[in-house]
Amino acid sequence: MSSKGEKKKLKSLNAPRAVHIKRKENKWTIRTSAGAYKKEDSVALGIVLRDFIGVAVNLREAKEILKKGEIKVNGKIKTEHKFGVGLFDIISIENQEKEYRVVYDKKRRVILKELKNKSNEKISKIMFKRITKKGIQITTNEGMVFIGAKGNVGDSLKIKVPEGKIEELIELKEGALIYITKGSHCSEKGRIKEIVKGTAKREKLVKIEQEKREFETLERNVIVIGEKEEAIKDLKEI
Repeated sequence: MSSKGEKKKLKSLNAPRAVHIKRKENKWTIRTSAGAYKKEDSVALGIVLRDFIGVAVNLREAKEILKKGEIKVNGKIKTEHKFGVGLFDIISIENQEKEYRVVYDKKRRVILKELKNKSNEKISKIMFKRITKKGIQITTNEGMVFIGAKGNVGDSLKIKVPEGKIEELIELKEGALIYITKGSHCSEKGRIKEIVKGTAKREKLVKIEQEKREFETLERNVIVIGEKEEAIKDLKEI
């Protein structure tokens, strides 16, 4: 008999690469609920509080903290321990006055960088663009939808949270500063030297230059984070 609906349990050994946990200590871990991010790109809030930040000793404590409304993601209170957080999200712990930015490490695992100053801005990548009855609709990598906004697939948006207001369009173009999200150079930054257009058989490529080297990667493996410098100040520290 086939199973119905989404599975509720997840073995630690089967957790996505993004979930940076000690897989052999516990048999089970928290399965990220369906949401804006793909499961392989996000980590559940319960894991963040228990294993990353350490404000909770176990899952029970993590749930209690969330129920009290002490945790915000991108300026909005979140109470679900399975809620997934992803790249460049801002996690705030209200009673400790601490904030963290979600980024990747070299192995593409989700990690947190504590912010020195509070931030209400994040960067999102435009993934889809289509025509609707209401106008041009663009959708970002975390599922945010905007009608009538400017931008093309591959460009980035600097967004003010929690309002969800677009503050700046950051174009994917030569000279732009990028953050690499996949591959052997994951978590590194560089500048676009050249964009190689794709064909029916080949994806669009981006030639990237750093201080002492140059290399190529697929366009889908990068996100634009600024023109001459990072559009958000704390991204300079990653």
